[in-house]
Amino acid sequence: MRRIGTLSDGSLAHRFCDYLSTLKIDAVPQASGDSDGTNSDGKWEVWIRDEESLDTAKDEWLRFQQSPADDRYRVGVRSEQAGDLRQPTRFENQPSQSAGPRNQARPLDVVKPVTPPRARQTPRARQTKIPVTIAIIVCSVVASLTSHFGSPRSASEPGKTTLEEKAYYALSFVDRREYETSGDPFASIRKGEVWRLVTPMFLHGDELHLAFNMLWIFFLGSAIERLHGSLFLLVVVLVTQSAGMILQVMLPEASFLPKSLWGSPFAIGASGAVYGLFGFLWLRPYIDRSYPVVLVPMNVALMLGWLVLCLTPMGQNVANGGHLGGLFSGMAMSLIGPWQRR
Repeated sequence: MRRIGTLSDGSLAHRFCDYLSTLKIDAVPQASGDSDGTNSDGKWEVWIRDEESLDTAKDEWLRFQQSPADDRYRVGVRSEQAGDLRQPTRFENQPSQSAGPRNQARPLDVVKPVTPPRARQTPRARQTKIPVTIAIIVCSVVASLTSHFGSPRSASEPGKTTLEEKAYYALSFVDRREYETSGDPFASIRKGEVWRLVTPMFLHGDELHLAFNMLWIFFLGSAIERLHGSLFLLVVVLVTQSAGMILQVMLPEASFLPKSLWGSPFAIGASGAVYGLFGFLWLRPYIDRSYPVVLVPMNVALMLGWLVLCLTPMGQNVANGGHLGGLFSGMAMSLIGPWQRR
């Protein structure tokens, strides 16, 4: 279910849901407020069950806000039961006092529902597939298996390079052979290999690491991709993963900081992108009150709790710089769009 708006009058919420039912859109008015259902704030939310009807419902929501008293919305009985101050129209034609039996009005159950013009019935193109999310998962599985989960095995013959080593060297932030020679973590980037800002996200340390990150990529990434499109999701992933890797690499390898915050150019995993997607979806509903996706509090607690736990001595082998860089950049992207129409 998706929330499309909030009203301060319950009768209006029921009236609008009744109108949507005439368009074969399943909508439900729900009292907001406290979790115990007391409706302490007196507001009502309108929820849509079928995501395929979401765009059409949003268009009708905009028109309803402009003229909620329009006769087209007086098509049901729930608004009257909820305490509507203006009684819904029960007759197709009002009879005059001098009219005979021929002019008697017909009851509501034979009145045809108002049909919006054809242009209003045509929903905007809406993306239902998630190609970018699926591509990230597939590439991560292939790269992790090909590189032997970040621990490539050497060839038996001296001077030979195995496929596992080639994959690991090509996708790491810096080619380990160049780093051993120069000591510069940005040696490969300086050569123009800018893809290395992102490609470490496809490498993972073990099966559990891969499964955990891919589950979050699927749940968080698919929500953003369906709502904003593949291009926007791709931008969010590129920005947040790059920000996480840069922060992770720029942290000193050994300093006064706790070991959990030591940097390394060989950090792997999609955690930066995961926390970037999480930061975007977590903060966005607080900025745009009409945003239709709200994260479950338990998931928010799980993500933040894991972040804090990894900052303790238990997370010495975790790329916490990637977590923090991804989270902060994702929250920053939630401030700049794209915005939902009100």
